[in-house]
Amino acid sequence: MFVTVVVSVMFVTYLQSQKMIYQKNQAYSIELLDKITQYIQSQIDNIDGLIINTSYDEDLHQYLRTNDLLDKIDAFKRVDTYITTISQLENGIVDMTIVGENGNNVNLMFEKQKKSAVLETVEEMKKNHALQLKPYYAGFKAIVDNDIKHRYFVIGSRISNIFPSSTLGYMVVILDLESLFPKFNTMLANGFGNFYVLDRNGTVASSNDERMIGQRMDLEAVADKQDRYVVQSMELRDLQGKIVNVYSKKDLFRGLEKVKVVYLWIMAVCIPVLLVLLLIISRNILEPMKSFMRFIQVQKVKNIYHDQKRIRLVGYYEIMVMADKFNSMLDEIDQLTDEVVESKTRIMSLGLLKKQAELAFLKQQVNPHFLYNMLESLKGMAGETGALEIREMIVALGKMLRYSIKGHDEVKLGEELDIAKAYLKLQQFRFEDRFDVHVDFPEALLNNRVFKMVLQPILENAITHGLESRMEKGNLWLGARATSEGDIVISIKDDGLGIPNEQLTLIQAELAAGDEFLARLHHHDNDHLGIVNVHNRLRSAYGDPYGLKISSEPNAGTEVELLLPQRTEDTYVESAARR
Repeated sequence: MFVTVVVSVMFVTYLQSQKMIYQKNQAYSIELLDKITQYIQSQIDNIDGLIINTSYDEDLHQYLRTNDLLDKIDAFKRVDTYITTISQLENGIVDMTIVGENGNNVNLMFEKQKKSAVLETVEEMKKNHALQLKPYYAGFKAIVDNDIKHRYFVIGSRISNIFPSSTLGYMVVILDLESLFPKFNTMLANGFGNFYVLDRNGTVASSNDERMIGQRMDLEAVADKQDRYVVQSMELRDLQGKIVNVYSKKDLFRGLEKVKVVYLWIMAVCIPVLLVLLLIISRNILEPMKSFMRFIQVQKVKNIYHDQKRIRLVGYYEIMVMADKFNSMLDEIDQLTDEVVESKTRIMSLGLLKKQAELAFLKQQVNPHFLYNMLESLKGMAGETGALEIREMIVALGKMLRYSIKGHDEVKLGEELDIAKAYLKLQQFRFEDRFDVHVDFPEALLNNRVFKMVLQPILENAITHGLESRMEKGNLWLGARATSEGDIVISIKDDGLGIPNEQLTLIQAELAAGDEFLARLHHHDNDHLGIVNVHNRLRSAYGDPYGLKISSEPNAGTEVELLLPQRTEDTYVESAARR
C-alpha cells in the first residue's frame, strides 16, 4: 500500500503539472491569436476605407460612364493622378487597377502574371453577385516579375452606380503582405509553435514558418493528428479565412520529461529500500508528500490568503529534488506570465505613442500637394522678378519638405548629405552668412545606408546652441571617415559657445539612459531631445557600441560623432529580406 501511494502521488503530480502547463499555454495561445486577429482586422478596416472611398470617387464614376473621347481623356488624367497619389502615400500598395464595363481601364499593367491575377479577380467578383459594399479579398498570389518571385495579396471591389443601380466596373488592389499581416518573427518572439494565416482558398498567406507560405494547408489532415499536435484557430470574417496555431505536444511537455525521469529513478532505487525500511523512513516520505499535495491544491485553487509561493520539503534527497524540479517549473511558469504581462504593457505603451505620433502626423499633413504647388509658384515668381537667392531658398525648402514626408526610413548617405546641405543653406540665409560651412565626405562612403533625417537634429543643435549667440563669424565642419573596424564616423563640429560642464554631464546621462528615453520623450523634459532621440534610434537599430558621442568645452565649441555600421545597397537588401 505504501508503494502504491508513492506511485500514485507521483503520477497525479505529473498529470497535474501536465494539465497546468497545457492550460497556461492554451490561454497564452488564445491571447496571441486574439492579438494577431485584432491587428489584421485593424489593417483590413484601413484598407476597406481606402478602397470604398476610391470606388465612390466622382471622377472615377464619370470616367467609367462616359463614351465621349475628350471627356474620357480629361477624366482619365484626373483618375490616374488620384490613383498615383494614393499608391505613393499609402505604404504597401503595389498596384491599383480599374477595369470598366464600358472598356475604360486604368493601369491595366502589361506584366502577364499581374494582369492575369487582376482579370481572375474580376471574373470571381462577377460570379459573386452578393458583393455590393464590402471589398472582395481574393487571396494570396505568387507573381514572378523579372525572374523574381513576389508574394502579394489581391483585393477587389465592385464599382457601382448609385442611381440607377448598375455596375460601372471593378477595382483590383495588389498589396504587399507586410501591409496586411504582422511580422510573426518579431511579434511572436515568445510564441509557441507555428502560426498560419489562411485566405479564403486555404492557402497560407503569412506565417512564421516560411516554407508554408503559398502552400495550401489541409486542416482536416492536421486535426487527424491531435494525438501529436494541439490545433487552435480563429475566424477572420472579412478575410473569409482563418488564423491557425499548431504546436507539438512533445515540445509542450518537454520540460516534464526530466521530472518523469526523476520519478522513475526514485521508484527504481527507493522502492526496494522502502519495502525493507518502511517504518524507518515513513516520517521522511509520507509527511513531505502530504505537504507537497497540500501545496499543489493551494496552487490549483489559487488561494490568495496563502503566503507560501514555493514548496520546501525536508526529507530524503529524492523528495527535495522533486520539490526543486517542481519549483523550477513554477518559476518558468511565473516567468512566462511576467513576460506576457511585460510584453502586453510595452505593446500598450508603444500603441499609445503610436497614436500620439499619428495625431502629430495628421496635424502636420496640411495638403502636401498644396504646399508643393505653392512652393513651385513662389519659385517661378522669384525667377521672374530676378530674386535668385530667394529662388534658391525656395528650392532648398521644397527639397527638404518632399524628402521628409516621402520615401523609406533608410536612404543613401549621399541623399542625407544633400538634404543637410539644403538645410544649412537655409540657415545661412536666415543668419545672413554668420558662419561658414566646411564639408568633407569621401565619395566611397556616400552609397552606405543611414536613417533619414539623422543629421538635421545635430546640425540644428550646433547652430541654435553654438553659433547663433556667437558675436563673431563662426565655422561649422561636417565630415565623415571610415574606421579600421569597417564602421563609419560622421563628425559635426562647431567653434561656437560650447556646452557648460554641468549641462554636458546631464546630456551624457541622457545618452546612457537606455529604454527610459520613452518616458523622457513623453514628458518632454529634455532640451536636447533631438540628440537623445538620434542616439537611441541608432542604438535600438544597430546595438552597442553604435550611437552618438558628444564632447565640448565652454567658449571652444562642440563636436558630435555618430558611429554607424557600413551598410551598402547589397547588405541593406539582404537585411530587409531577413526582416
